[in-house]
Amino acid sequence: MSEIYTTFAALYDAAFDWEVSGEVGSISGLSGIAEGRVLEPMCGSGRLLRGFKAEGFETVGVDASAEMLALARAHYEKLGQQGTWIQADVCDFDLDEACDLAVCPINSLAHLQTATEMLAHLNAMSRNLYEGASYWIQLDLKEPVQVGASEEWEFEYLGETLVSQWACTGYHDGTETHVSRFVFPDGRVIEDDYEMKVWNYASWRTLLERSPFELSAAYAGGSFDPLAIGDSLNGERVFWQQLVKLH
Repeated sequence: MSEIYTTFAALYDAAFDWEVSGEVGSISGLSGIAEGRVLEPMCGSGRLLRGFKAEGFETVGVDASAEMLALARAHYEKLGQQGTWIQADVCDFDLDEACDLAVCPINSLAHLQTATEMLAHLNAMSRNLYEGASYWIQLDLKEPVQVGASEEWEFEYLGETLVSQWACTGYHDGTETHVSRFVFPDGRVIEDDYEMKVWNYASWRTLLERSPFELSAAYAGGSFDPLAIGDSLNGERVFWQQLVKLH
């Protein structure tokens, strides 16, 4: 597991802390539900789940990182809220009760390195969702691969303004190498690199045909404007896919 989700979990939490009410409203509205149980695999510190909790949903977060789950619990306790937090492999877990909706944002699923892992994950999600439930994911579909892409932004951490930097530094055999850096005002840098699986529309569609889900709709990130389902999704960045459980 990448150190940004363990040793440097608090930095990651601060760097990816933004308003989610618009996403919560769009996802729940387009799913046709106003209450129920929301599941997030790879939930991290629970940023998106906190938004659903604020709207009255029950929330269940699953993550392999004990550090991230500790942050999630702390955020909820600070707000006087309670959630369910489970440390487990997102490819093999079972809940006591099924959920009505699931979410997995910002390309977290690309950490699953093989089609076998992804299929196991989708099967696990299916076991823990009611039939007809939506699973909303952000998983970029790419063709061709764009080595050299990068982003940076500022964030506040313990009274200081830090810079978060991300870049795609390489590609080999269907996998990109990414690097994340946190730069302190005094010049100190915390850096971690990790591998991310690359999917294009054709390979993703083929895998979904073997899964309990279908790709029902796609929406632009942020605006939630509808996107056509097809090869045109290749190159669409940080967009939402609405998967629906069939069986």
